[in-house]
Amino acid sequence: DWLEGMWKAISSLRTARTGALRARAWSVRHLSFNKERLEFDVTSDESERPEIFDDWGSDLDVTAGRIDRIRRERKVDETGAAMGKGKRKRAQVVAKIREGDGEITVNGKPHVEYFQDWGHRAQLLVPFEVLNLEGKFDVELEIKGGGPTGQSEAAKLAISKALQNFEPNHRTKLKREFLLSTDVRRVQPKKWGKTKARRAWQWVKR
Repeated sequence: DWLEGMWKAISSLRTARTGALRARAWSVRHLSFNKERLEFDVTSDESERPEIFDDWGSDLDVTAGRIDRIRRERKVDETGAAMGKGKRKRAQVVAKIREGDGEITVNGKPHVEYFQDWGHRAQLLVPFEVLNLEGKFDVELEIKGGGPTGQSEAAKLAISKALQNFEPNHRTKLKREFLLSTDVRRVQPKKWGKTKARRAWQWVKR
């Protein structure tokens, strides 16, 4: 029947628009066809449901629009270490973590010698504090480019990704604290006629 086919087409569009078909019984209260447009009103009142629409829902794919969850696998090497990469500004960091006593080395040096500022040192510990894993992993960082601020924030991202690869169940807590998101902001280049990207010369009237 053309009317039933038209209703199925409308229902498919409704499912695609909302993302998923809700598990409720829908019925048609008003359905009229004009030459230029099709007017319809869908309600949940089942008392006036026509018989031709009794089993229309059985022909629809109720899972349409549902995104299947990606099952992440544990990624460790032969030595039991997991790796992660991070970037911030011009800094690039590769982190390798393994179970240990909490030692953190940066380019072969202890992190307390490499980072002089307490705030930069604290950035490396944020992922472990979120997961309550302080002092349970040894971290090796390879850093190149950038300054201490960009390096510390890139290291925090790299450690977070390494922890996710070590145990995929950590992803939920890390993602909730935005520790798996890359900060894509970059410094703007200097513009001609100005001292910096936005800063202009001081204007003097006379």
